[in-house]
Amino acid sequence: MKRAFLLNLCLLALAFPVMASDVKTVENLLKERTEAVLEILQENDIDEQVKKNQIMEIVGPIIDFQIMSKLTLGKANWGKLNEKQQKEFVDLFVKRLEKSYLDKSSMYCCVKVFYKPAFMQGNKVYVPIEVEAKDKPLKMLYKFYSSSEGWKAYDVEVNGVSLIKSYQAQFSEVLKSGTAEDLLTSLRKPLEE
Repeated sequence: MKRAFLLNLCLLALAFPVMASDVKTVENLLKERTEAVLEILQENDIDEQVKKNQIMEIVGPIIDFQIMSKLTLGKANWGKLNEKQQKEFVDLFVKRLEKSYLDKSSMYCCVKVFYKPAFMQGNKVYVPIEVEAKDKPLKMLYKFYSSSEGWKAYDVEVNGVSLIKSYQAQFSEVLKSGTAEDLLTSLRKPLEE
């Protein structure tokens, strides 16, 4: 019994540095990308569309839009889309996120960001930050998982509200009374305007 306890304790001690290293890696990754985005937002002589493109070049590689899309629809609803519809859904969802968040990015040109200690929960790393904006402070929690391409964000909570759960509620409503094509049509509409 004592031997098993010591063995488990040794294994835990060996695993901890790896976990601590992962947490620091993700923390640094988010901090570097956030600081790069804030620098772009402070540039006054760059066209807004160019800024948006530069921001996507910075944050796009660390976001797993495929996983985010699947989670947003949920397993049951994702299966209602055929392969072609799934691909289109991911593309439309990314464009919707870009439009929703990049159109508001100018509001964050002069904010202060406070990085809180990241932590590991299961095999995921969560990175909390606080953004001191003009109108009100925001508490954000970025959620990362380890992929074959490195650490990727798959969700973010803003003041306790998950981006995935928020969109999941909207999309589930459409699919409850409509078809996959109805959902795609509803996503295409704002992009065509």
